[in-house]
Amino acid sequence: MAPLAPGIAVERAEAVFEARVEHLRVEPGRGESLGTIRYELEVLRVWKGELGAAVQLATRVSDSGCERNLAVGKVYVLYAGRGDDGELTDNRCSRTRLASTADEDLAVLGPGTTPRTRPPTTEPSDREAPRITPPAPDLGPPQHGGRGCVIDAEVGAPLACLLALAGLLRPRRRRSPR
Repeated sequence: MAPLAPGIAVERAEAVFEARVEHLRVEPGRGESLGTIRYELEVLRVWKGELGAAVQLATRVSDSGCERNLAVGKVYVLYAGRGDDGELTDNRCSRTRLASTADEDLAVLGPGTTPRTRPPTTEPSDREAPRITPPAPDLGPPQHGGRGCVIDAEVGAPLACLLALAGLLRPRRRRSPR
């Protein structure tokens, strides 16, 4: 069966999002179940559904080969449903595909939004830290002993040094004898 057109697939899906596969775990089945594959995903963009920065997606292993097989490290546009327990699920009949081949989907979906929270990154960032310097603390009026004058350290001290140096370098007049 051919996958649905992107617009129809969005309407029928419970969640539509772009995500990178971080890890997968195969859980053996019990009884008649052949098992479940659980994918740990880092959500990059969301078009439908309330998703956090990291989600799990399950697919049931079946005799008919309908389970969804995703590769670790790859980025996908996923059209997921929800199981009876509320867990995100996917199978081969959905429109899920590699993001690198999802041009038609991305044109219909638009820019998307970021997930509610981003996972912490351990990779170095190429973003520069803000250059905002904190304001100087307010220390109140200057304190002095009350005698003499107070020289402002930022302006007065260099000026006073310059005047003293000028006084030392000034040529002296010779007094004529009378």
